[in-house]
Order: sequence, then C-alpha cells, then structure tokens
Amino acid sequence: MDLVAGAVGSILTKLGELLHEEYKLQKGLPEQIEYLKNELESAHTALCKVGETPPEHLDRQVRLWAGDVREASYDMEDILDAFLVDVVEGAAPAETKSKKGLLKRLKKMAKLLKESKARHDIAGAIEDMKKRLQEVWDRRERYSIPVAVPAPATKLDPRLVDMHKEAAQIIGIERARAELIDMFQSSTHGHGDAGASSSSNRTNIVSVVGAGGLGKTTLAKAVYDELSTGYDCRAFVSVGCNPDLVQVFTSIFFGLDQNKYQAIRDIKDLQLLIVELRKFLENKRFFIVIDDVWDINSWKALGLALHQKNNGSRVVKTTRNLEVACVDEVYQLGPLSHDNSKKLFYMRLFGGEDNCPAHHPEGASEKILHKCGGVPLAIITMASLLVGKSRNDWFEVCNSPGFYGGRDNRQVDDTEWILSLSYYDLPSHLKTCLLYLSVYPEDYEIEKDSLIWKWVAEGFIEKKTGTSLFQRGEEYFHQLINRSMIQGVESEVDGIIHGCRVHDMVLDLIRGLAGEENFITISNEDGRTSSRHNLRRLAHQNRILLLGQSHRHRDTTQLRSLVAHGCDIRGWILSPSFKLLRVLALETCTSSNIQEYGRRWLEHLGELVHLRYLGLRHTNVRELPKAIGALKLLQTLDMLDTELHQLPWSISLLTRLVCLRCDSIFVMVPDGFLQKVTSLEELQISVCMLSSESERQFLKELGNQSLLRVLRVNGLGRLDESMQAELLKSLGNLQELQHLDLDYNLIRETSPASVEWDKAVLPEHLRRLRIQSIWFPCVPSFIYPTLLPNLCYLWLHVDHMDEAGLRALGGLPDLRCLSILPPDLIRGPTDYGMVVNIAAHDVFFPKLRILRLAGWMVQLATNGDSTSASLSIWRGGQDAAMVFDSDSKAEDGGRSRVARAPVAVMPNLQELVFTVPIRAFYKDIHATCDNNLGLDLECLPSLRYFLARLDCKDAFREDVNKANAELRRLAQLHPNSSALRFEVGKINVEDMMAGPIHSDGEESWEIQPFAS
Repeated sequence: MDLVAGAVGSILTKLGELLHEEYKLQKGLPEQIEYLKNELESAHTALCKVGETPPEHLDRQVRLWAGDVREASYDMEDILDAFLVDVVEGAAPAETKSKKGLLKRLKKMAKLLKESKARHDIAGAIEDMKKRLQEVWDRRERYSIPVAVPAPATKLDPRLVDMHKEAAQIIGIERARAELIDMFQSSTHGHGDAGASSSSNRTNIVSVVGAGGLGKTTLAKAVYDELSTGYDCRAFVSVGCNPDLVQVFTSIFFGLDQNKYQAIRDIKDLQLLIVELRKFLENKRFFIVIDDVWDINSWKALGLALHQKNNGSRVVKTTRNLEVACVDEVYQLGPLSHDNSKKLFYMRLFGGEDNCPAHHPEGASEKILHKCGGVPLAIITMASLLVGKSRNDWFEVCNSPGFYGGRDNRQVDDTEWILSLSYYDLPSHLKTCLLYLSVYPEDYEIEKDSLIWKWVAEGFIEKKTGTSLFQRGEEYFHQLINRSMIQGVESEVDGIIHGCRVHDMVLDLIRGLAGEENFITISNEDGRTSSRHNLRRLAHQNRILLLGQSHRHRDTTQLRSLVAHGCDIRGWILSPSFKLLRVLALETCTSSNIQEYGRRWLEHLGELVHLRYLGLRHTNVRELPKAIGALKLLQTLDMLDTELHQLPWSISLLTRLVCLRCDSIFVMVPDGFLQKVTSLEELQISVCMLSSESERQFLKELGNQSLLRVLRVNGLGRLDESMQAELLKSLGNLQELQHLDLDYNLIRETSPASVEWDKAVLPEHLRRLRIQSIWFPCVPSFIYPTLLPNLCYLWLHVDHMDEAGLRALGGLPDLRCLSILPPDLIRGPTDYGMVVNIAAHDVFFPKLRILRLAGWMVQLATNGDSTSASLSIWRGGQDAAMVFDSDSKAEDGGRSRVARAPVAVMPNLQELVFTVPIRAFYKDIHATCDNNLGLDLECLPSLRYFLARLDCKDAFREDVNKANAELRRLAQLHPNSSALRFEVGKINVEDMMAGPIHSDGEESWEIQPFAS
C-alpha cells in the first residue's frame, strides 16, 4: 500500500488474479476488467512519481488529482473486497498461504459465478469501480512528472546505535552538563551535591528550556545518571503534550518505589495521587526528572507534590515553553557551536572528522551546517540523508527549493523543512509505514513486533520471494532507523532492538502530513475530528471514549483502522458499522465500569470479517465471543496482560493466524488448536491449565509450526523423558526459531534433562534461549559458539560447571546476558568448582553485559605473570573455592599494586550478580589474612553495578559483617568507583549461627547501595 497511490497497487493484484484463471464471467466482463486494470496501471505510474516529489515541486491541481485517485482507490478496493468476502469467504475455508489461498478462493468463486446472481454481483462491482475512476479522470488530463526514484537502504547500519549514544549524547554536552550540575551544587551553599541539606532545605528545581531537537532530554538524562545515585529514591518521567496526568503520577511512583506503585496503580483520582506523592516524599531526598512539560497546568499539578521541604532534593524539568519554567531556576539550552556541529555531522557521516574523504564537498557541508543552525536532531537527520550520496547529490540538496529560508524564518521551521526533506527522500513504502506511527502518543515506546504486524494487516508490506512479510517489515523498520526518522530502543539486557521512539519534531511533521493526506485522523479532546473526507484510519489517545462517540460525528463505514491508547472506554461498544475494519487495537485501555468488559462490548466482533489485527493488550478483557471464529482473515490476536480465562474453541477456525499472544497463566487452550492452525510465526501461550496428556499433545503438535520465529510457553509442569522427547522432536522442525522461552509453572517445578538433550541441535538462528522448566547436569552440548553464533540471551538451570562448559559459554560471540542458576536454591548443594586461566589476548565473553549467578560464587584475579587471569565459578563448600596466595597481594590490601595491570576478563560487563557462601570462606580461616574474597573487580573495567547476596547459612554474624566490609573495600578499588553502584543482601538469615558481634551494623546494610 502506497501513501499517495492508496490502494491502487492492491487492486491491480486482485484484478490480475481474476483474469489469470478461466472463469465463466458474464459476457464482456473480462474486457471491462482488462480496461479497468490498464487505466489503474497508468494512474499508478503517475501517482508513484507524484509521491516521490516534494510538494513545492508540484502543481496544486496535480496534488488535488492525486488525492482524488487515492480516495477513489480506497472506495474501489472496498467494493471488490466486500464482494470477495461475501461470496467467497462464506463458501470456503481460508487457505494458509496468502497468494495460493487467493487463487484457490478465486477458483471456487468460478463455480459461484455460474449462478446469474453471482455474475451480476461481480459485474456490478466492476461497473461501480469504473464509474468511480471515470469521475476522477474527467476532472483532469493526464500529467507526466519525471522524478528519479531513490534507492532504499536494506540493512541495519550496525554503527547507528553507538553513534546515537556517542554523538547525540556526548558531543557538545560536556559544558552544558557541567553548568547544570554547578547550578545544583551552588544552591547547597557550599555543601556540594552530596550535602544532606541546604540552608532552606527546599527542593531545588531547575528548568531546562529550549526548542525541540536541541537535546534537552539528553542533557537531563546525563545529569540524572551522574547525580541521582546516593538519593533515597529517584525517577525519570516524560509528560508530553495533552498528557494523562494520572498516568504521569503513576509512572513517578513506578520509578520511585515498586511496592508503592503496586499499592496506588489502580487509583484514578488525580487529587488522591497528589496527596499520596506528597506523603511519600516527606523526609526523603529524591532526584526526579520531569521531561517534556508543555503546559502550565500540567506543571502546577506536579508542582503541588514536588514544591516542599525535602532535605536538599533535586528536580530537573525540561520544556519548550519558558512560561512553564515559572519562578524556578532556568537553564537556557542553546544550539551546538559550529565546531561541535561539525564534529557531530562528520561523526554520523564518516565515523569522525579524521575519516573525511579527500574530495569531500566542504562548501556544501558549510551551507548545510549553517542551515541546521546547531540543532542536533537536524544535523543527525541531514547527515543520515547524505550518507553514501555523491558530490552532485550534496549540491542538489543545497540548491533545492526551500533550502534557503529568509532571515526571519524560525529555527524550528528550518528543522522541520530538513526533516520533510528526509521524508520525501524515503521510498514510497517507507513513507506509508512512517506516517502510520502518528497513531501513537508522544513519548511512547512503540514495540517493534506489534507495529510490524499492524503494517502487515494494513497491507503496507510488499511481498518478496523467500522472505516472510514480517521479515520484510523488519527490513522497513531498520531502514527507518538508518535514516534517523525513528530512534531504535535497544534492550539493556540482550542488546536486541525491540522498539522505537519518534522524536517530537518528527512526530509533529508526520502528523501534519498524515492529516493533509487523509491517511490518519487523530481525534480531538471531545472525540470529534477535523477531517473533511471519509475516515480511513482513526486514532484516540489518552481520552475518554463514550458509547457511540467514535461514530457520532463522522461516517465510519469505510474505516480501516481504529487505534486507541490509554483511553477510558466507559461502556464504549464495538459498532457493527466498522464492517471494513482491518486493524482494531485498543491498547492500555480500561473502563471505569469493569462490568462493561463482558460479552456486550465485543458482541459485534464476528461481523468484522475484514479484520486482520485484533489487539487488546493491557486491557481488562475477560472473554472473547465464539463468533471470533468468523474472522477468517485474522492474522494477529494480541491478548497480552489481559484477564482472559479461556480461548474459545472457535479460535481453531482462524487458519490464517500468524501471531497469537496470550500470556494469562490461567487461560484454557482448546485441544487440537495447533493441529488446525499451522501458519503461526509467533506464539506466546500458557499451558498451566492443561492436563498432563493435553500438555504432551501440545508439545507434539508444536512440530507442525515450521514457520515459528518466537515461541514462549508459560506454565510447564514436570516433563518426563517421553514429553521431553516430543519437545525436542518438535524443536527440530522449527528451523526459523529465534526466541525460545520455556517457563515453569506457579510452583516452579523443574525436571531433570533427559538423555535426549545430549543429541539436541537447536536452530542456528536462535537469539534468545530461556529454559526454566528443565535443569541440566552441566552446560549442555548444544551450547557451543559454532552452533549458536547469534545467541544474545541465555538462561539455564545448571547443576555443575566444568571448564569445558565455561569456555563454551565464554566463546559465544554475541552473548549479552547470561543467567545461570542451580537446579534448586533451597537444597544443600554439592561442592562444584573449577578454575579457568584466560590469557590477555583471549576473546572471552566479548560482548557480555550482564552476568547473573544465583547460587553461584565468582572469583577473579590477575595472575603473577600479568599476562593472564584466573576465573572461577563455583558453589558449595570450601573445597570448591579458588584459593589465592596472600603473598600475591600487597600488604596494604591491594591498593599499591601499581606494576601489575589487571587483565580484562569480561571487557564489556556492566552488571554482576553472585552469591557469597560465607561459611565456605571463613570456616577454618579459609579466607586470607586480609579477608580477600578472591574477587578482583579491576578485571571488569566496564562494571557499573554489582549485587552480592551473602549466604548466611551456618555462618557467624561477625563473618557476615567481615564479608560485607571486604566487598565494599573491593568496590572502592575499582577504577570506576565513583559511578559504581553496589548492593549487598543476605539470604538464609534464619540459619545464621549465634556468635559474638563485633560490628555496629546489624540489619541496616541489607540491600544497601554503595556510594563512594
């Protein structure tokens, strides 16, 4: 589907299929279809050229004509689809493959066309389409506009995420960050930021003010990261335009305290939330960032809770509006200097100014930088536009109409023009996909997979031989990131880009364009719309939807997409007039009257026979009507985080379903579902309520899903050897699998791995592997670098860790997160331990960011030759521990080890979690005389956080306190100690031995953050 061409391309495909086979059509009808097809092909060619041309290059009459053809194409597709569904879908079951399915449906339609009524219906449909097109042709003679078609990017630029971090967050921000920090520190009257209070003891609020795209959020985040440690609580929350203040306050609680968030999450009264927040913040030192405040009223509500005496607390507020700053201290953020602009520009283009080619057009660069005016977003966007372009292309950009605005033009207008230039440089299919993002609210993190499934349902994805529609959608998604039109959101855990955000300036641009083209209509405060055309796609955001509101003011019979985010439905009922709806997404929508989430509000669901996407995630839906089985075209059913208890048996009739998400632990799955629905690419389901035999059958039928990329199964019970054999046999058929989660049930039952796992070979495309329901005696043989080269995330229960297993884990080239747990954290472990020597030149855990070892101890030390290090992961008693020679440590506890440079064992590790068995270290004076735990944190140069759980079983309290003190000393020795967060906790406290106490600390340091 093309933004300008509308549904013309889709109609051409369907008309071509009608002519491809020999049908007994009414006399003269094939000729009429051929004529209509030829006319539409001519229109499609002209429309594609119009779509590639910026508006300033187009005659207004051409734009009007293009809009008429687009609207006519939607009407014509509606006519054709209504016929196909009414005549064909009611007579034959849907096929699995879309193209073959259409051919088979059309063959069956040929039989129906023998009947005079059917022949009359299709003849009438074609005649109506001809008339609709003729109305448009009569208004204009054909135009021909020669415009070159841009070449699309096809692969995600691997440098881009790091470039955004390095360029957008660091270049030019040092001075602003230092100045803003100085404003906070000077307000403490000489006590510095670490001071507990100032003379006034009031909350210090600083407003960062500046135009969109200058980097206010980036600056606030940099200051937040540097100063917020050491406070009692902290939060970073975005507000945005037309915010839901109840949700904003809830998000503040979520950041400040998880337990308090759980207590207030269902409160919808704003005044109550303000009171609760004031009470919670009393006598606490907090650091809060309130990002992107647009209006004074929103800040007044927030200020009621934050303006109080709070022992030197800090608040950073960012806004485009100086009036919102009120009486607070103001930091006016300006544009980048010319030198920093140039650095940022060349960083995005060439990776640095030093890499600039010899024949680079310096003059054009200066003109472009002048136009960008020091706005980081504009610079990055323009640089992304020019990546890989020739010298002629650079000068063409500089000489294009609109490049030079008058001196009176506002900076934001220039930036918007630059963004629009990049927009018109996109291929037509990417324009369509980008504009669709305007259905989402501001500052919204858009999940990648659900977005792509919506694109698929809308028909935006072009087919490509050998590639699924979802994979093509991923290519589109990466292209938009590469062109800096969206910002990829990368998981901190596994490094996988799982979503995106749209910058406010880009969102303003695409909303304006989407409205002009009648592509998407966003409802106003009262639910009304300003569109003068038929509604095609309607979005509601953060407002109340009343009964009949969405179709009270406009004709919605031609509505194709209805998307609502964060709305209160209040008795809203799905209208049967939405008969052409393809996408229905009510996400994070609730009702003030829970009873409305019964059968009534979805009672007309079965009449939406064109529906391809049904998303009800984060709602209170409890039941789906049986009539859902009539939705033969449904591709995606997203029921994540709902209150659904049962999937109706009729869901087995949805043979075109490619994505099913239903994670409710108590949901009932109909028997034989996977035997009838075999086209799934993503399946998230719980089997907790299945009987043992039904669970066995489920595992067996998984093998029918040869197209699966994502499989997440919750609620697995005990799996005997035969059930594991069925599971492994099925996994052998899932060669496209990329994500595999096998989670245990509510009582966390785990089963020992059967011998069949010794022969298992998992799909090489696997990127995420989480097996909770099965424990392995050692690291299984299928975990090997050459077998799983793409693995990013790994979670396993392992009983024994030997050197071969550890080296296999350390050799995984792309592993970012590793979690290793013993089979049972409660039972007494057997002694297991080994030592691995790692040379300085070895590649060991090259990309690992997070290492979580529940129940396991880790030890690290640089060896005496300074060319290698020793690594040990063990659990149990003292015989498993790695003993260090105390002579190898300096007498001052290691502080004077200047000559020995530490060997980086895991160079990119940022988070470390492990368990310290106190009894094993201090029994019989096992620890060295300087209380050394054998943990040289300097071998982890990138460490930012570590959590040590002290196992107090059979240990004296004095020894527990010794270990606590030693861990804090080790943290202080780390090169990044000023930025290092350290927490210590105790487990098995009830089994601690009675003994003398020689420390002032009792329980006060449990889960206590380390502050340098």
